[in-house]
Amino acid sequence: MNVEAKKDATANSAWTDRTGDRGLREARKRLLSRFVPGASTRRLKWSKGSTEIIEVGEGPPLVLVHGGLSEAGDWSPILPLLARRFHLYVPDRPGHGLSEPFDYRGVDQSELSATFLVDVLDDCGLRSVPLVGCSMGGFCAIAFYLRHPDRVSRLILPGMPAGLQRAVPLGIHQAQKLMHQLSSLLPGALIRYAMAKPAARRRTVQSLSGIVAHPERVPEESIDCARFNLLRNHRSFRWYLDGIVTEEGLVPPLLLDQRWAELRVPTTFIWGEKDVFATVDKGRAAAARVPTSQFELIPDAGHAVWVDEPDRVAATILDSLGAYLNPIKK
Repeated sequence: MNVEAKKDATANSAWTDRTGDRGLREARKRLLSRFVPGASTRRLKWSKGSTEIIEVGEGPPLVLVHGGLSEAGDWSPILPLLARRFHLYVPDRPGHGLSEPFDYRGVDQSELSATFLVDVLDDCGLRSVPLVGCSMGGFCAIAFYLRHPDRVSRLILPGMPAGLQRAVPLGIHQAQKLMHQLSSLLPGALIRYAMAKPAARRRTVQSLSGIVAHPERVPEESIDCARFNLLRNHRSFRWYLDGIVTEEGLVPPLLLDQRWAELRVPTTFIWGEKDVFATVDKGRAAAARVPTSQFELIPDAGHAVWVDEPDRVAATILDSLGAYLNPIKK
């Protein structure tokens, strides 16, 4: 990490300690208490820093990887249903949630994804697991499989996985602009001050309208997690977005293109009918390129399909993992 990056990380840590970190920790505690009161959290060290991981449930392991500008608690609506049959491992990705700040400048996203997930699985004592990943979390899961196919038993992709196409919604460019504003001096301080107030919940709900079809279904605790996640990690998010998005859209190295055909692991696409990132037809076309795939369409649901329809998405995930729940008896 260069001198400038160290200064930025130090400044980010200082802000984190005052507002964003405290707010996110309190909001996540409320969120988990509501959905999975038996969940535990702990710090997890990996080769490039440390992060936090949520664990809950009993049974075979299942790892969930959240998307960009998100955090582990976003999976909460489906955690109680999945935890009845699986031991869930839900980590915060680097520079997200309650992880350490992370400098994404010059980082190879595919290599980082593989390194991070190898370290997470090793720390948890897991050899081969099914992975659930949304959006950039879906890209991370795919990138990990392409490097370590023996460590992934199934891929489940709720919402469009990043890498499908270069085009991104306008909201991504707006988020990129916001991260730069938050990282500025006086204007950023004013925006951060406003976002820390409960009145900012309404604005946060409005921003979620591009991610979910029914913002009114987003729990208040999740809304608080989302806004404090931005406050805590805005510098990491700025570096993150600048590294993956340009005016033309997603940077070419992230495009999966012909690599879909290399997915030899059973793969389930769970697609929201109203996913703003890509049309249903593009989702079906991507699934058709994967030799062992199934495609499930969830009507009247957006990109974060499990928030709009948690029961149906959880049931689809459990159905996809039926072999783990009902092993063949010899």
